[in-house]
Amino acid sequence: MPVPICPAGVRALTQQEVPASCIYTEHNCTAQYRGAELGAGKLYIAETDIVWMRDGDECGFKLNYKQLIAHAISKDTSTYPRPCVYMLYESGGEPKSPDSSEDEDEEEGNIEIRIAPQNDNTIQRMYEAISDGQLLHPDQDDSDSEEDQGFNPGGLATSTQIRFDSDGQLLVNPDNEQEMEDEDESRRFEDMEED
Repeated sequence: MPVPICPAGVRALTQQEVPASCIYTEHNCTAQYRGAELGAGKLYIAETDIVWMRDGDECGFKLNYKQLIAHAISKDTSTYPRPCVYMLYESGGEPKSPDSSEDEDEEEGNIEIRIAPQNDNTIQRMYEAISDGQLLHPDQDDSDSEEDQGFNPGGLATSTQIRFDSDGQLLVNPDNEQEMEDEDESRRFEDMEED
């Protein structure tokens, strides 16, 4: 089989790189990578990574969840002619092609990827599968900052951290529950003085 010619950043993949167990698989979906149309191929969304492989010559890309910055459903036809799943990927995670120069490897910026299924009704399921996979690979920096803000690792405030004042305003004070109780008590006396 001849070696496929792949656009910059996209490389020939082997069948061994296709995940054996997938959360979701979509056949006959088109991909755009850094603005280059790649044609139709197969999308494999696994617990470990996301792989897209073009039909025929097996050019494609493999994405690591840790370097996936954002993903969304896009229906904006001014940026892409069909509804698609848009992904923003950290450039440092870009797969290296064997024939890429050092200049190409050092390119700065993030990579925009769009994947459009033939059947628009499957976009939501594709998006959810990527979300499910990404949840299995939380960003440690994000969870540390959430804990610093008084949230548990699941991102939800605990019941002892949430109070409402007499006006129905939400109060959150994870550092000192006693301060919240003192504030509630002082407001209660203010209300009594006004009467």
